[in-house]
Amino acid sequence: MLALAGCTDALQSAADDASAAESQLAAGNLDEARQSIRRAIAARDDVAGYYVLLGRIELRAQRPASAFNAYSMALDLQADNAEVLQSIAELGLQTGRIREAEEAADRMLLLVPGSTRAMLVKGFIAIDNGQLDDARRMATQILATNANDEGGIILSARIDALQGNIAKAMTDINRAISAIGETDALNVTLLEIYRVQGDAKGMRRIFPLILKSMTEDATYQIDFINLLYKSGDVAAARAEAVKAIESKPNDTSLLRALGELWNEYDRRPLSDAQLAYLGESGTRASQIALARFYLSHGEHETARRLLMRPHSSGVVEAQGLMARVLLARGDAKRAEALAERLLAIDARNEDSLLVRSARHLAAGRTDRAIEDANIVVSDSPEEYLGYVALADAYRAKGSGIRARQTFERGVDALPQSRMLVDAYRNFLLAEGDTARVVTLYQDLAMAKPSSVPAWTAYSRVCAEFGDALCAAKVASGLARARTSFAVDDRPGTPHRRGLFARITPEQICAATGGVCTGS
Repeated sequence: MLALAGCTDALQSAADDASAAESQLAAGNLDEARQSIRRAIAARDDVAGYYVLLGRIELRAQRPASAFNAYSMALDLQADNAEVLQSIAELGLQTGRIREAEEAADRMLLLVPGSTRAMLVKGFIAIDNGQLDDARRMATQILATNANDEGGIILSARIDALQGNIAKAMTDINRAISAIGETDALNVTLLEIYRVQGDAKGMRRIFPLILKSMTEDATYQIDFINLLYKSGDVAAARAEAVKAIESKPNDTSLLRALGELWNEYDRRPLSDAQLAYLGESGTRASQIALARFYLSHGEHETARRLLMRPHSSGVVEAQGLMARVLLARGDAKRAEALAERLLAIDARNEDSLLVRSARHLAAGRTDRAIEDANIVVSDSPEEYLGYVALADAYRAKGSGIRARQTFERGVDALPQSRMLVDAYRNFLLAEGDTARVVTLYQDLAMAKPSSVPAWTAYSRVCAEFGDALCAAKVASGLARARTSFAVDDRPGTPHRRGLFARITPEQICAATGGVCTGS
């Protein structure tokens, strides 16, 4: 009897937690709602509805991978739940779980024949697989059910754009906006059509609408800033960059992406007044990210001022970076002392290791320089300076082969790093290997096909060391880059799928039967 009472109490407690989670979700208290439903699941892990509620909470929190996992747990308990199947189909498409997405869409169509949302998922999967006839069939079926179906219109327009029917795609999207009003998905599709056309003015008109409603997505902020820089409106680009920092001052991905744009277009993007304000009142994340940018371009005093507050507050990353600033300013003694103090606390602090490696190298202690630089390469493979420090140490030891191997490892890991490529170029020229210099800059341009500076650098190398074929590749690539208003994704970046996907030149080339070599 007591056991039964205890079981009943546990069931009631779980139900109460689930009820509380629903109320908290309705009120927008997502963290509390998540905690409540997780307590309910801990007490009762066999209730599909609890996982469905967790999925809804994660969706509201814009955590699609977590939502997908929650709905997957619900599916194990309730295989014929339409909400669960549709959510897995849509979230699977969004998060790259394509097999699960297609299986769920197929099961949804068996459960609810004619489900336009399931057909939409299958249509976008077909686009990703290059099966445009299958995608068109899905779009036709959706629009036969409802001629004003937003997803069906977008799917059809994207197929048209991929097949080169840009005018029809544009007309259909504008007609849909007139009929059902502006939506994020329609505006983004219009943006992509303008991008395919190389229509910077059209893109600039639509971006404010996207940024106004999609405030959480930093990708479009970076995209807009890139467009402004590439269109030649440097003042507007700088203003938007400041807005981006103000809106997401702790977003390290945004700050890194801004640094990459500035490497491309603008070595002094902030005024003295803006730098002074950020140095005094900016977040630690923004101060450190900006200091890294300015240090990388030789602005040692600017970097020092940006680091003063976080350094004096005991922020270890800022202190390690300050050690590098001191070394760059010629104060090797203080730099080494600070680095050693930090390494006594954290033996793998990358900035301190770079300082110590440089000091070992200056003193002729090449083995110890190699040891420190190796740790940086191992722990921080996205830090190009680790590869440079390690290669320099190997070369100083007399091992040119190991130095070359290190550089090759670096450009494999960081194919878009112009700074690493330039450092490797200096090594190759000292070795007399001009042929590899040419292919090195070709690789950089191919990794950044929309980058005019990358193609311009390749052009200079071709003029100095290349041949007619090299010049022809440059002419073709540079022409495309000048009209491409895209931010080249970093290697390994998951690409957008579905209603918000990019329409890429590679997709268009494949759809129209071109030879898509990228050269």
